[in-house]
Amino acid sequence: MRNVLEHAVTRAFGIIGDEFWGVTRGPPHAAFARQVGMYLAHVVFGLSLTEVGQLFARDRTTVAHACTLVEDRRDDRCFDRALELLEGAVCLLRPSSAIAPSLSAPRAAPSLII
Repeated sequence: MRNVLEHAVTRAFGIIGDEFWGVTRGPPHAAFARQVGMYLAHVVFGLSLTEVGQLFARDRTTVAHACTLVEDRRDDRCFDRALELLEGAVCLLRPSSAIAPSLSAPRAAPSLII
């Protein structure tokens, strides 16, 4: 799951893995990409806020704030569509997906620079 999130979100936002998993906030675009990653971990993988916080080395309230921010941005049709595509890519890449049961040869996620 960790690799799937990193693969999809870093490519969509044009950042590197170190920025995505960084312990400091980092540049605003990297922080927002991380917030989207937290949102996807919660929504697509069904992790609790506490579990997402553990995955990203953050507090559960930070995860709740990230999810709220992303949900609020979904009012923008363009962002909402991009997020839908990113959710679809994550669903296809996740190991438990019936469509893509193996990550041994994952397909490249479409570039969704946001």
